[in-house]
Amino acid sequence: MNAIAHLSIGGLLIIVGLVLVLGFADAEFLWFTGRPLGVVMAVLGVFDVYQGFRARQEE
Repeated sequence: MNAIAHLSIGGLLIIVGLVLVLGFADAEFLWFTGRPLGVVMAVLGVFDVYQGFRARQEE
């Protein structure tokens, strides 16, 4: 994946994760609850953004 895709997907994951953590903390999605799922999505988003910045610096 290129750097722009990493930054875009990572940013989207962070936003969706924060919405789940702050807005739907007690909601259930299949066997997941909102807060832990949101935290995992936000952490994955941060990691993806970090990879995007590293890939952009190498270009």
